[in-house]
Amino acid sequence: MAHYPQELTLSMGRKQPSRPNRPSCHEHGEEKTGIHIVFVGFPKIYDFFQKDHIYYLFSGHTLKDLIEDLLVQYGKQIKESFWDESVKGLDPSIQIAINEKYVESTDLQNVELSQGDQVTFLRLLAGG
Repeated sequence: MAHYPQELTLSMGRKQPSRPNRPSCHEHGEEKTGIHIVFVGFPKIYDFFQKDHIYYLFSGHTLKDLIEDLLVQYGKQIKESFWDESVKGLDPSIQIAINEKYVESTDLQNVELSQGDQVTFLRLLAGG
């Protein structure tokens, strides 16, 4: 597995969403976490969301909760982009950064998200 620096600016020529300081959101009596999601290298998701970043509310507070919520809310298109059936988990070619700091795939269940965080999903592409 390739080694990546812990901090990396992820602009890659794309406009980064602004990060307003938003309070926790409550919907139907349930607290929701609001974060910014940036997608880099996911053409199916660009078609679905019509842009490369979104502000997203979800129940939970961990990266694992977010991924599970995306899979439930958006089904097939997210699953086809994120899931690798051979490993029964997140596709290993996907790197995730929170506020521009990469997260090790082994830490996904333990990573806490805070209101207003920016979560970047980056698909690593190879070719020649």
